[in-house]
Amino acid sequence: MTPKQPVTDEKLVVSFRLSFALVAWLKKAAAARDWSMNEYAARILDGVRDSWFLPTMISSVLEEDRKIMGMDEYEYFGHLLASRYNQIRDQGGPGFEKGKGGKR
Repeated sequence: MTPKQPVTDEKLVVSFRLSFALVAWLKKAAAARDWSMNEYAARILDGVRDSWFLPTMISSVLEEDRKIMGMDEYEYFGHLLASRYNQIRDQGGPGFEKGKGGKR
């Protein structure tokens, strides 16, 4: 993992071209959290970059696994989701951890 840069108030303005469908999704996702689209996108990128701010003992194992698997962060996130799908499929379906009553 690369060291984090010092936190400053300075922000760069960056422009991206996005499809109408992606912008609509981004607006809806941001509004659901009462965030701006900028804040939502920045937090997603921070999460991908910093292993979703998991504790170091977890993120270092995941980072080592990612490197050994030869994947970048984007590919590895997809791999983790596919692994979760297998877990759901094999262990009782969606929400299996909550049990039949809907509570953990």
